[in-house]
Amino acid sequence: MNKSQKIAFVITIAVITLIAAVITHFTDLDETVKENSGLVQRAASSADLSVHFIDVGQGDCTLVMCEGHNMLIDAGESDQGEKVLEYLKAQKIDCLDYVIGTHPHSDHIGGLRAVVNSDIKIKDIIMPKIPNDQVPTSYTYTKLLKAIINKGLTVTSADDMQYDLGSAVINTYVPKKKYKDLNDYSVATKITHGENSFLITGDLGKKSEKELVNRGCDLSASVLQVCHHGSRDSSSELFLSKVNPSYAVIQCGAGNSYGHPHEEALERINKYMSKIYITYTDGTIVFESDKRGMNIKTEKSGKRSNEDQ
Repeated sequence: MNKSQKIAFVITIAVITLIAAVITHFTDLDETVKENSGLVQRAASSADLSVHFIDVGQGDCTLVMCEGHNMLIDAGESDQGEKVLEYLKAQKIDCLDYVIGTHPHSDHIGGLRAVVNSDIKIKDIIMPKIPNDQVPTSYTYTKLLKAIINKGLTVTSADDMQYDLGSAVINTYVPKKKYKDLNDYSVATKITHGENSFLITGDLGKKSEKELVNRGCDLSASVLQVCHHGSRDSSSELFLSKVNPSYAVIQCGAGNSYGHPHEEALERINKYMSKIYITYTDGTIVFESDKRGMNIKTEKSGKRSNEDQ
């Protein structure tokens, strides 16, 4: 073998070695992708519960679906009612086991009138009992009550109660003291699904947060829907330490006149969790649970992640 042949041989061996290394690398990578895809598919295919934080601008709306049973919590302003209905119909929902209006402010209950007037069957409507001297006479609230009456439905006064929603357990916690601000009468709803849990808080403020903590309500949750759209007057250190969530969802509209979410609240919230989702940047956010793992999907950013709790 002459010098040229030796050089060619060495180059050939080097190329073969490099190709083998590349093939091995991509074979290993492919197996990793397959393994991860299997995890995502496993969680998605076996997910019995999904919690949808629907983007309704400056307002709240949460849909909970579990094994053919459904619960709607709030529905944004009146002008979001049709959007909420379209979303429900896209999920092929023709019956709501529970509809919860957390408190009588238009950015929470405004869209509920459209839902009540629709052809979707509603089994139970739950709203907080407001002291007689504080019952609002707003157009939005009175129109909702009239729609409920006209459909032959009744309202269940919210209390500390427990319900079943398929394989999920629903607990509601209600402030019982008298407050000046209607926000502080908000119904807090906890959804427990195996190792995963979600806490929906309406517009609770620091005073009503403290009441629920002092009463010993089980507020711990994997996912917190942040009180009052991330207002500085909510999400106290005391409350956050009891919830101790891994994820937070803030429902508010871009450029809203209130400046939500407030920096002071975000600073407190960031101490307790690894990820905050905001509807004005992420759009509608959906968590899927199989009692152990969770898939998280967002509308605007197109993200999808899998979390094994």
